Amino acid sequence: MKTLRYGVADPAADTSAAPEPCELETFRLPLRLFAARRLRNWTIAEDVSQEVLRVGLEALNAGRVASRELLPGFLFKTAVHVCMHRSRSAAREKRALERFGVGLYESGPADALENALTGERRSRLRAAMAELSPDERRILELTYDQELDSDDIARQLGLRAGAVRVRRHRAIRRLSEILGVTPSCDRESRG
Repeated sequence: MKTLRYGVADPAADTSAAPEPCELETFRLPLRLFAARRLRNWTIAEDVSQEVLRVGLEALNAGRVASRELLPGFLFKTAVHVCMHRSRSAAREKRALERFGVGLYESGPADALENALTGERRSRLRAAMAELSPDERRILELTYDQELDSDDIARQLGLRAGAVRVRRHRAIRRLSEILGVTPSCDRESRG
């Protein structure tokens, strides 16, 4: 199997100028600033820079970055993709919470009727959460109550971050089906 290398057309090219893993640390602050400008959140920017450095280290160890000159381009292109992924995930989670009627994104003072409706929504949500499996509940609680990202949840549960994202997606879909807020196109395609 041929390994693809960033910036090199010929995989048999000279790799004597390949970057060292310790060189990655010099990119931590620039990556964090780059992510903070894009995401407007310093804490999430630190997570992004950490994830990009991890991907960069894996690429270096696998020999997928050919030279020192190509390392910054590789890291910042990876940062663009990670930032886009984080933005899309945050938007999807916000829409899901709005669909469930959790009320996190409502603004202004609520009157007594609004409070009663919100209380009823929350009780419906609690009842629906009780119908989920303990694993599904745990992932949603870690995501929304403790506000942990996929990597932290994965470490805590002994899973891969990708598995956490898939399980969270399935748990949200199941919760929306229980609450009866599944989009009509999803209901039609299932059956």
